Amino acid sequence: MQRWESKLSRAVGYGLGAAALGLAGVVAGGTALARRVVTPDLSPAEPVLLDRIEREDDRIIVWLRGRHADLPGQYSLLFNGDAGHARVGPVLAIDRGAVSRQVLQVDRGVLQAGARGRLTGWWYATPEAVGLRTERIHYETELGAAEAWILHPQKVRRSQRGRWAVHVHGRGALPEETLRGVLPLARAGITSLVISYRNDPGAPAGDYGRYGMGVAESRDVDAAIAETLRRGALRVTLFGWSMGGTAVLRSGTTGRYAAAVDGLILDSPAVDWPALLRHQAAAVAAPRPLADLGITLLKRGVVRGGEPGGIDFPSLRPQTVGRALQVPVLLHASRGDSFVPCAGAEALAASRPDLVQLRLQDEGEHVKLWNTDPEGWEAVTEQFARALPKPGWRGDLLVPPVRLD
Repeated sequence: MQRWESKLSRAVGYGLGAAALGLAGVVAGGTALARRVVTPDLSPAEPVLLDRIEREDDRIIVWLRGRHADLPGQYSLLFNGDAGHARVGPVLAIDRGAVSRQVLQVDRGVLQAGARGRLTGWWYATPEAVGLRTERIHYETELGAAEAWILHPQKVRRSQRGRWAVHVHGRGALPEETLRGVLPLARAGITSLVISYRNDPGAPAGDYGRYGMGVAESRDVDAAIAETLRRGALRVTLFGWSMGGTAVLRSGTTGRYAAAVDGLILDSPAVDWPALLRHQAAAVAAPRPLADLGITLLKRGVVRGGEPGGIDFPSLRPQTVGRALQVPVLLHASRGDSFVPCAGAEALAASRPDLVQLRLQDEGEHVKLWNTDPEGWEAVTEQFARALPKPGWRGDLLVPPVRLD
């Protein structure tokens, strides 16, 4: 996220400077902004410096400096180009700009003063670390085979056989991001399929090697649902994070296998893309006309995204999404999310109070809501999953059984 904001800032800075040259400069700035939105980052930023390490009795304490080093809650510390992974607890102290946290576990690598890294909300370094029986598989998408993980609940009651979930990470993240959502669903007897999708390291490249803002990615979610149905799923819960939330909303409402979906769980979802892009442009001092131009260029396909023919922005707004909803939705959002404002989630909840349950926190950065309150987050998620009705009935109409070609 930080690297995306840095590159967006440079792109907008170029556009603002060029704007002084006239219309051509404005177009150049809008084009640069639009390209940044749909272009995958090759490597994540490492804004956190491991300043020093202390040992107190049997505890290891790290002192960190940099952006988001003082976030409330517990996190993964990825360092040395993600080669190292440690889990750190809440903030213990702040001294002259440095933040101390206890190291709870080192999963890989060696912590050394001077290393650079980043705090993420992922927590689990591998699917096996969740503690469930895991299978590593490939599933077929329209672009080719993509990697995925199956995590099996320890005990499945007969009534829960055939219940699956598909977990979908956000823009620029990896499947590890979603593993926090597996255990509460496993306790409800649900088998989880954690997927990679187009442009991920374990999946084929998308059109032009770019993102489709959840629209193109939703067809990979459709393919993942098909994989669960082939493996015996009778009902599927979709769980999406950030842009993965966009993909899940689309797949669960208008996707090919929407009739098999019994509910949606969303964390920090991108629900209102026009408002989101204007917010992110404003964060780096881009005037609204420049952001609007970037949206128009993506919508018309002048700037190519990962969706042939352009991005369907009118369908990526809360009111449009709300009208299409047919199953219950649990929506985790935070007033502390500086990257995807919670206004879109609130608007979606307001548009469909009959289906949407909004869990709105006061603190928690983007896709880091679990990290500030893991017990509460998991309890609500598990309760929602347990209560989901069987799919098939939509009002007074019985949807025909889902069939695979």
